[in-house]
Amino acid sequence: MCNKRGCQCEENFDAEIAFKRLSEKYNDLAEIVANYLSEADIADRSIRAKSAQRMAELLIRIVGGSRVAEGEYPECCLVGTKNVNGTSDWFCTGILVHPRIVLTAAHCFQPGSSYVVALNTVNQNGLSKAEIIDVKKAVQHAGYQQTGKFNDISVLVLSRTAATVPIQIASSDEINTALNTTLVGFGNDDVNSTVGFGIKRVVSVPINSIRRAIHDNLDADENYYDYESDLEFVAGGNGYDSCNGDSGGPAYIVVDGVRKLAGLTSRSTARANTRCGDGGIYTRVDAHLNFISALTPIS
Repeated sequence: MCNKRGCQCEENFDAEIAFKRLSEKYNDLAEIVANYLSEADIADRSIRAKSAQRMAELLIRIVGGSRVAEGEYPECCLVGTKNVNGTSDWFCTGILVHPRIVLTAAHCFQPGSSYVVALNTVNQNGLSKAEIIDVKKAVQHAGYQQTGKFNDISVLVLSRTAATVPIQIASSDEINTALNTTLVGFGNDDVNSTVGFGIKRVVSVPINSIRRAIHDNLDADENYYDYESDLEFVAGGNGYDSCNGDSGGPAYIVVDGVRKLAGLTSRSTARANTRCGDGGIYTRVDAHLNFISALTPIS
């Protein structure tokens, strides 16, 4: 939790690139600490307090969002594939919207794989209390197959009913009026996307571009961010963002005190200069209700 250029769920390991990213990360950290310490002798405590606050904000931007406490956001789940030896490889995030339905990103779809989800957990290395359920059927949106970009959503039909309570999907009107969104996922947690996958984190970000009315002219925004406003919205930036591994995870909004699902983590914007931190594009779930309902089992 912290974006992903190309937004692939996982990447081949490259030691040279990883070392470069770590070096950049710790150079940034050293600069932040040095700047803060250089002001240690300033007598005005208000100035030092502002500097400390600024330092804290920058540190959050380097290491990503806050860790989620045990039991929070239980409907936000790990998505992975099952191996023949019974182990699982986790690589994406998903969200339970029905006792038998988990949504995730279309680009997380791997043809021919056997999928599994882990609900009610905050760490891939601590699944003793998690609700682990096999996936009976996985369907990638046909529109994504055509474009490789838009309609970035897959439906996972679970093999049994989940005990975890699903999240409610927000209405179009509720999404259209939202100003901020809360992102949750198991992805990497630094701006260079080097480390951190497998731990559930959360970060709240402003919505930067969204279609609020049918006649809105968003051509300039669509070209600037490279997104489709009928199907997606743009949120985050300035270091607060989703990252590799958060793909398919929830973008929540709060409506009258109730948390609801607005979108799914898809990809970075065309303006991104770093792997994570410059803002992301989120699939509007309300735009795909027919696709979801067609695959939802009748209770």
